Amino acid sequence: KVKFVEGCKANFKFVDECKMVGKKPEVVIEKIWKDWEAFASYAFNKSHSVCYAYIAYQTGFLKAHYPAEFMAANLSRNLSNITDITKLMTECTRMGMNVLGPDVNESFIKFTSNKNDDIRFGMAAIKGVGSGAAKDIIKARDENGKFKTVYDFVENVNLQTVNKKNMEALAMAGAFDSLEGLRRASFFAGENENDKTSFIEKLIRYGNKIQNENNSMQQSLFGDTGAGSGVQKPAIPDVEEWPQIVLLEKEKNLIGIYLTAHPLDDYKVEIENFCSRDVGLRDIKNDIEKYKSRDFTFGGMVVAAREATSKNGKPFATLTLSDYTDTYEFFFFGQDYVNFHNYCKTGLFILVKGTVKTRFNSDYYEFKATQIELLSEARKNYVKSVTLNIPLDKINTLIVNEIEKLAENNKGNALLKFNVYDPENNMFINLFSRSKRINLSDDFIQYFESRPEIGYRIN
Repeated sequence: KVKFVEGCKANFKFVDECKMVGKKPEVVIEKIWKDWEAFASYAFNKSHSVCYAYIAYQTGFLKAHYPAEFMAANLSRNLSNITDITKLMTECTRMGMNVLGPDVNESFIKFTSNKNDDIRFGMAAIKGVGSGAAKDIIKARDENGKFKTVYDFVENVNLQTVNKKNMEALAMAGAFDSLEGLRRASFFAGENENDKTSFIEKLIRYGNKIQNENNSMQQSLFGDTGAGSGVQKPAIPDVEEWPQIVLLEKEKNLIGIYLTAHPLDDYKVEIENFCSRDVGLRDIKNDIEKYKSRDFTFGGMVVAAREATSKNGKPFATLTLSDYTDTYEFFFFGQDYVNFHNYCKTGLFILVKGTVKTRFNSDYYEFKATQIELLSEARKNYVKSVTLNIPLDKINTLIVNEIEKLAENNKGNALLKFNVYDPENNMFINLFSRSKRINLSDDFIQYFESRPEIGYRIN
């Protein structure tokens, strides 16, 4: 620093320029030095920068030319960080790759890419399984081929390592879904209401008996083991599958994310058409000041809620809303409690309108709810009309009859409009039905989503 200060003072041109702008040279010198010090605290030297640039080039090359393997490696590297896992899975979707759930016939310990360049969830990433059990499953699969049935599975895996807890976790996470004739709920049910022994427990007993017979070389008359054994296979309980929301919650508890589907998928239309675009709860949560004084609408599921009484004896409530991006916690006091406490129930799907503003008696910002309603009511409340965009060359008797039948079966209050266009001549005409008003039902939406040549717009 001494040399730098002396050098600056000896530079007559520098000293003259400081005086011309009305600043003391000593002040300018000190300012420059402090900026340099701050920069030097994090700046890289050239050799360090070269290494980073080289690694950046390598990773860019791998992502461009081996995208599935690259993303699988990134997912495996962040195995214990669910926030990064979620971000990486979003990136996989953007790149056109599917992240598939765990499967005893295809999964390895960590995330891997399969022959279709999709990414398969690793078994060790399932809470309650661990790498030891995953290794033994892979070993049995390598030695005996893919498991054809769940009986084949318990006959061949090491049941000292792959125990009841592991199998329960595998079943709830969907790792046995590819095996024929199984529902996830079947593993936890008995043969009837009076049978308190679960199918998993029976499977483990069966597998142990078969393996003990094999180990003691007690073969049947025909020299078979396993299938030819006198040990009877337990019957698969014929029970209904868990409701979708229950199945997904169990899956999320074990692998940290909704993978098979998302509970909000049933409200995709509402979220795409009536909620704020390009801004999710994650954005509000991570950088709320950026959105101050702006209004937003979010659709989501209540994942946590409680009601209590404050120290001064006044009631209050909280709810945690989850959308596709993240969660956000709302607090309701006073009149807000009166207006919104009925929505503080876990499992509700709601639409929240609000504004980003400063919290009461504070400099901190919050997203304050001003209106809450059930997501299931949104279509009825907000859909005024549905416009069908139909190319002229796609109109025929079959299409007309199908749309008429669809409108007849889905009567409601929304106006049915048509935008018939001729792409060749760049012409269009707008029409509307005088006799039919519709309800935008799931059947109505599914019909037009199955016909990509006919688009629809909700107003």
